[in-house]
Amino acid sequence: MNRIYALTGIFCLLVTGFAAQDSISSSIVCDGASWVSSSVISQGQTYAAHLFTTDIAALFRNLEVKDNGEVRTSTNARSSGPIGMDEYTTQNSGIAGEQNLCVFSLPESNTPSDSKIWYTGLMKSGQYVSTRDLIPGNDAVTMVNGSGIILVRAESRDLNRTITHDSDAIGNLNLTEGIRFGG
Repeated sequence: MNRIYALTGIFCLLVTGFAAQDSISSSIVCDGASWVSSSVISQGQTYAAHLFTTDIAALFRNLEVKDNGEVRTSTNARSSGPIGMDEYTTQNSGIAGEQNLCVFSLPESNTPSDSKIWYTGLMKSGQYVSTRDLIPGNDAVTMVNGSGIILVRAESRDLNRTITHDSDAIGNLNLTEGIRFGG
């Protein structure tokens, strides 16, 4: 029976390996302190995150980077003590063109655009849950429940339009936000 479980586990690991080119998963449950930091920097995309917890805490992180450039992350951190988070994504597109063009001209068929989403905060206690998708847009869904301070900054630009979003929450809070740029 143990042999069947072992073969099933190996098969699942192989299937997961083919589904996502690169994958990192963390599951930490502790009565002390934990720190998780990860980043992906690729052509036109950046993801960076730093999280820490103290006291009795549970921290679950998943990061997938596929061959086609998709970056997907999910985070769930909860603690009876302090939680610190800093999560940032950016997406740039439309800069490619002919190599022999003048430096001061833009290709006519491509519109350069970029977007940024940034969450940072320090909580006395509570839970921080987020998902990030760079597929090729810049999507974020974030839920925060607890007490502390959360700062949110988001911006999207192209040649014709600029969209900005700022939100700050301080004290006992329950925050849910969804941000989607491009795609």
